[in-house]
Amino acid sequence: MKRYISPDLLQTAELLRDRVVALRPFPEETLKSLREYYRIGLTYTSNALEGNSLTESETKVVIED
Repeated sequence: MKRYISPDLLQTAELLRDRVVALRPFPEETLKSLREYYRIGLTYTSNALEGNSLTESETKVVIED
């Protein structure tokens, strides 16, 4: 099955990409914040998919302590 990406959607994606690229290089504090967000968030969602009942806050405590 072929998937079709509309020209409007492609243009929007390119504009958003350009906005992100224009912000580079990111400040060190922003990078630190993004790493932390994804480290906790991805662990939480991955564990939730496996049936773990910890909240995101509880996951953060487990990882950090």
